[in-house]
Amino acid sequence: HKEARRESILLPLSLSIFQTNNQQQQNNTTMAKHLARIHGTEEDKVNCPFYFKIGACRHSDRCSRLHHKPAFSQTLLFQHLYKHPSAPGGPSNMTPAEQLEDFLSFYEDMYMELSKFGRLEGLYVADNVGDHMIGHVYAKFTDEEEATDCLQVMHGRYYNGRLILVEYSPVTDFREARCRDYDEENCQRGGYCNFLHVRPVPFPLLQSLEDDAEADRRETARQEAEARSSRKKRRREERDRPRSRSNHREEEDHHHHHRSSSDRHRESSRSSRSRRDS
Repeated sequence: HKEARRESILLPLSLSIFQTNNQQQQNNTTMAKHLARIHGTEEDKVNCPFYFKIGACRHSDRCSRLHHKPAFSQTLLFQHLYKHPSAPGGPSNMTPAEQLEDFLSFYEDMYMELSKFGRLEGLYVADNVGDHMIGHVYAKFTDEEEATDCLQVMHGRYYNGRLILVEYSPVTDFREARCRDYDEENCQRGGYCNFLHVRPVPFPLLQSLEDDAEADRRETARQEAEARSSRKKRRREERDRPRSRSNHREEEDHHHHHRSSSDRHRESSRSSRSRRDS
């Protein structure tokens, strides 16, 4: 009777605990889905949507929302590297044609230099003039390791007298980062728009840069293969050299032993003849 009463008490209690845990798991799953859905949007009151989408925020460190800087990313941000015509010290005295030539020369330099670290999915230069975005350059690699190699080498170098400051960027989808109105030449906010205004690059130039970068990568890979082969051959020769010396020494020892034996045999024969003659 005691066991029956114990079971009658414990069974409903176990069912109640199971139902409570199951409901809690469902609530946690629902909350996680909700947070994932609103992350980086205006509904997200914790994380800054502009920093999440564009990697830059006009409030900077004074922003009331969090700026989560990634520990690794395919995308790198080169801060204020392009000398925009509207920037202090920029080429404002140039004609529009000269400004375009200056930009294309900068773009070509950057593309070919960054392509040494890996294949670029995109290279984007901001045309915005807001303090938090002016001169920004975004480089998206196909691989995170290539982006890491680029950051470690390029950060702290100089380009045309300007210090290169590089950081990982959270931007991976530039369709969300770009200002669609600017792409349609209809942005009412102008250069102070908080979405990314990407300076256009002629397609023939972009195709030519991609071809040149691919050719350079193939040539670099060929040279590295030749260098590895040369090092392998040199190591093999160095490994075989002591063996050759040892074999030569063994031959000399064998020849010396053979000569000594012959000499002893001749001396023995000579002594025998001397004894017979005496």
